[in-house]
Amino acid sequence: MTTLLRLLLRAGWAPLLVLVFHRIVYHTPWRQPLDFVMHYSGGVAIAFFLWHALDCFAHWFGALTPFARYVFTFALACTVGLFWEFAELYSDVVHHTHIQHSVHETMRDLVADATGALTTLAGVFIVRCLRKTV
Repeated sequence: MTTLLRLLLRAGWAPLLVLVFHRIVYHTPWRQPLDFVMHYSGGVAIAFFLWHALDCFAHWFGALTPFARYVFTFALACTVGLFWEFAELYSDVVHHTHIQHSVHETMRDLVADATGALTTLAGVFIVRCLRKTV
């Protein structure tokens, strides 16, 4: 099985599930009330995916120390959240969609993305600690 296929089977379902959830909610009256939850879920899912991606592609850049893997996963997940916000801005400017209503909302979305990523990494850390004690 190829590395990419293994990654998609192991962790690709998480961001895909969030994108499907986002697509369903986007054109409903619940879009605004669920915006924080969608961004938080996106942070959780993309951090989960990236954690596994760093493992699957370690042969390209070498194995990372556990600390570096946590830092890179968090930084990459936050970068994905930032580029999502860039895409929302692009959509507002070019397609006149009015996704972003204020700087406050955009910053709250970025906080939700980062909080979701931290939640995933805290969960990974706890599971890894529990496995060492068993």
